[in-house]
Amino acid sequence: MLMPLDIQKKEFRHVLRGYSQDEVHAFLDQVAKDFENLIRENQELKEKVAQTEQNVARYQEIEEAIKNAMVMAQKNTDELKQNAEKEARLLLEQTRVEADQLANEAKREAAEKLHGAEKQLAVITTEYEQIKQKARIFKARLKSFLELQIKLIDQAGEFPAGEDLNLEDLQEAVAKNDVTLGA
Repeated sequence: MLMPLDIQKKEFRHVLRGYSQDEVHAFLDQVAKDFENLIRENQELKEKVAQTEQNVARYQEIEEAIKNAMVMAQKNTDELKQNAEKEARLLLEQTRVEADQLANEAKREAAEKLHGAEKQLAVITTEYEQIKQKARIFKARLKSFLELQIKLIDQAGEFPAGEDLNLEDLQEAVAKNDVTLGA
């Protein structure tokens, strides 16, 4: 097989009116480089082909293992399905019994809570009515007090015009009204 070095080292006889040696050497160098690249690419492709063949062989082994695993998985699935159906029937029956028990317990608890809530509502309603009654009484007392204050203000009369009011005069007027309130 011809190698790139063989191309580079190749010597030709010199003849009269032959080709330019520089051009020939430059061309041979280029051919040698291209040839070297082709050899390297060819080697890389051979390695890739070998690797691909190994991968294919490995994938075929994996495929066979997967097929065997699928057959085993199908058998196991069938067995598991049968066991699961049997267990599901048993669980369903057990769940029905437990659900009935829970429902009865929940009804009992709900009745107790309802009874407690009704009692609490009665207490709250009573307290509310008492508060409303106290508010009515307070309102009536406040109204009476305010009416009395208005009446006292009306009875106090007016201060003489043109006189300056001082603190002592106001205190005296208030004292008179307090005496009236006490009576």
